Amino acid sequence: MDTYLDQSLLERGPDDRGITGRPGSTKARIERNALKLFAAKGVDGVSIKEIAKACGISDGAMYRHFDSKDSLAHTLFQAIHANLLGVLKEKVAPYDGLEATVRGLVAAYCELAESDPAAFAYHLTARNTVLARAGDGGADPSTLLARRLEAAMGAGEVPRGDPELKSAMAMGVVLQSAEYRLYGRITTPLTDLIDTFTAGVMAVLRSEG
Repeated sequence: MDTYLDQSLLERGPDDRGITGRPGSTKARIERNALKLFAAKGVDGVSIKEIAKACGISDGAMYRHFDSKDSLAHTLFQAIHANLLGVLKEKVAPYDGLEATVRGLVAAYCELAESDPAAFAYHLTARNTVLARAGDGGADPSTLLARRLEAAMGAGEVPRGDPELKSAMAMGVVLQSAEYRLYGRITTPLTDLIDTFTAGVMAVLRSEG
C-alpha cells in the first residue's frame, strides 16, 4: 500500500486500543501505532525507531514488550487472524451449505474491514507470507471456502471445476472491493454490501469452467 491509502480510515478507532495489549497500556499503544504504520507502509517500510516515535516512547521501551519488529508484526497478524476465524466460526456452522458459508465468510471480512480498517489492511497485505511461515494447517477462510465448494461440486450443487481456482476467484469479489474501500474508491460501508457480495461470490461459484 502507498500514500494513496485513505489515512482517515486507518485512524478510525481509539488510539489506546491495541490487539493483544490491555486498552490504555503502553503495549496497546505500540500495537495500534505499529498496525497503522504496517498497514500504510508494509512491515519492511517501517523501523522500530519510527514506531517508538509514533508512540512517544524510547526504542528501549519497545523491546520491553516485543523482542523485535518481526515479533511484533507476527503477533499482530496472528491475533487479527485468530479474531477473524473466531468471527467466522460464530457465523458458519460445521454443516452449513455453500451459500450460508459464503454469507458468513463475506460478513466476517466486511465487519473486520469496517470495525478496524488498519487491522484489515494489514491482514490483507500480510496474510500470504505470514500464513505460509506459520504452517497453521489450513486455518484460513479461503481454505474453508474451497473445502465447502469441493463438497458442493461432489453433490452436484454447482458445476465441477478446480475448487481452489474458483474459491480464489470468488474471494476476489470481496477482497478487491475491500481494497478499493481502503483506497477511498468505494465509499459505501462494506457491511451495507453483504447481500451484494454474497450474490457476486455465488455467481462466480456457479459459473461453468
